[in-house]
Amino acid sequence: MFWIIPLVLIVASLITILVVLIRKIPALTMIDVSTIPTEKVRQVKERIIIERFRRIQKEKLGRVGKVVGVGATAVARTGRRAVQRLYRLEQYYQKLKQGSASAQMVKPETIKRLLDDAEAFVRQSEFVQAEKRYIEVISHNPKHVEAYEGLGNLYVMTRQFEQANETLSFALRLDPGNASIHMSMGELERGKGNVKASLEHFRQAATIRPKNPKYLDAYVEAALVAKVPEDAKRGIALLKEVNPENQKISEFEERLHATV
Repeated sequence: MFWIIPLVLIVASLITILVVLIRKIPALTMIDVSTIPTEKVRQVKERIIIERFRRIQKEKLGRVGKVVGVGATAVARTGRRAVQRLYRLEQYYQKLKQGSASAQMVKPETIKRLLDDAEAFVRQSEFVQAEKRYIEVISHNPKHVEAYEGLGNLYVMTRQFEQANETLSFALRLDPGNASIHMSMGELERGKGNVKASLEHFRQAATIRPKNPKYLDAYVEAALVAKVPEDAKRGIALLKEVNPENQKISEFEERLHATV
């Protein structure tokens, strides 16, 4: 039973650290929504960071819990690693907080590098590192639409639909006429099985960018799945104007005739 004392000390230390962190995280207010009075920006911003913290926190503390009863050495070693990681996590968020105060000092090339890094990590399926880069960009530029969209798409890929919806919705509020974000929202709603909602966003994207074959393709596909022939006809007509050689046109028309 000699290992109980170090275990108690480790758990007490972890609880103390978590209390400090939870008190500090709400202060990480990075998004200025002065131009969007109805948006609860602070909640959006904090939730993005808090959710990431909780996922990491749960993972680290879970590892400590699993070693109870294994022995004093294993407990102490795992506990020390968890404490060290939590300290590093706190330092990381403090760095983000400090960065938000000096957002105007960050060079555009730095932002571009962070976004490029994030995209590269996504391609490598290194989603944790990609998420970290996107959040860092947001800490420097709280209204960076591309960063919010990239983060939202990452959450769609990892099927974290609640976080994806909140992040992409906020990006859309910042830039309502952004066809790319409407496409991302359409993909999100399609992933959740909301056919009509996905069609609405694909329709918006096609309306904003009526000469984009990719957007038109998604628009027609969503219209056919949702069984809305008017949208399907409109999308096919636009697709014929933009890309008459598109081999999917005949397929779309056959499926349209089958639904009428």
